[in-house]
Amino acid sequence: MSRTLSRKAPYAVILILLCLIVLMEARHPFPSFRLATFILAFLVLAGMALLLRGKLREGLVVLASLALGLSIIEATAAIIEAKASPVVTNAWSVGQPIIGWGAPHAGRFHAEKTDPKSGVPIYRADYTFDSNLLRETHSVETGPTIVFFGDSFTFGMGLNDADALPQVFADLLGRKQRVLNLGFPGYGPQQFLAEMQTGRFDGVIGAQPQLFIFLTAASLHVERTACKPFWVRRGPRYALENGQVALKGDCCEGLNLWLREWLENMASYRLFIEPYRNKISHDDVDLYIRIVVAAVNLAKEKYGVVTLIPYIAWPEYLKGTGFSDDEIVQRLRDGGAMVVDVSLAKEEAAGAKLTIKGDGHPTPLANRLRASIINDYIETRMPGILVAGVH
Repeated sequence: MSRTLSRKAPYAVILILLCLIVLMEARHPFPSFRLATFILAFLVLAGMALLLRGKLREGLVVLASLALGLSIIEATAAIIEAKASPVVTNAWSVGQPIIGWGAPHAGRFHAEKTDPKSGVPIYRADYTFDSNLLRETHSVETGPTIVFFGDSFTFGMGLNDADALPQVFADLLGRKQRVLNLGFPGYGPQQFLAEMQTGRFDGVIGAQPQLFIFLTAASLHVERTACKPFWVRRGPRYALENGQVALKGDCCEGLNLWLREWLENMASYRLFIEPYRNKISHDDVDLYIRIVVAAVNLAKEKYGVVTLIPYIAWPEYLKGTGFSDDEIVQRLRDGGAMVVDVSLAKEEAAGAKLTIKGDGHPTPLANRLRASIINDYIETRMPGILVAGVH
């Protein structure tokens, strides 16, 4: 009896290990669960190799060696990531139809980003969302409306409500003209276009839209419109169809979504492979431009408003694509947009602190400078946009 049990014990252990692998892959119980999966797979394969003979055993030894190698690579990547990746709270973003993600509900949410080496906070901020699930912006409640669309730069990532770009702009106008902030972290031109096509925010925009403002940069948005980063997986995907931009569903769907999710749970993939996968091409930049222009044209056709594009140039990003920032700006202008440079290159060269250290998002100073540029451009180049007596 005891001899029979001793013979069955290795098989029981292997079965338990297989169950643990299934549990890891189904539940994702901790951040490095994929490393645990690889280690458990190595133990299963090594155990099976000990129980078998012949060529089957040799094959299992090879597979066990591969699993061990993967475990070592994954452990190395996990250690590097843990040392380099800041800790960020993300409880205030959930899945949303049409646009992919957004605020979960009205209210105030706290956000922090912490340096993993020193434990020192990179930023601490509170984000307030109104009943329309938009970042709260204090201005007048009715009248001709200036609407900011955009990403985390527009939203005010890492900053309190008072320092977000739309709020700073509203303050420049003495809060006498209605200003909305439709920006949200991770958004891009595809959300700008999809929001208008579906009328998602038509109710809050109201009957008197006066101007749409969409802050953009190739360095911020080309990868997003090409659906390359994993975190845009549920965002809208656009592609060219008969020379026109057409909505094709989500960035990742079906088997492609499953495969991306599986790969993204590997630190080794994120660290060693994904940067090369996310490199941009000429076609990626062209698609980005076309989506922005499509949004600009729809703003005119549907809402009767001009779109002002504050553009941030970063020439190094476009190397090898066949495009320059100047060419992109010209194509946006040819497509009907008003474009103003808000790169703040001179201010940065003079030593101004324009980005949050350890993060890269704009500081309150950067938003004040950009709001002033936008305001001056509207006053001098776009008469009739600002209501009388706002200053």
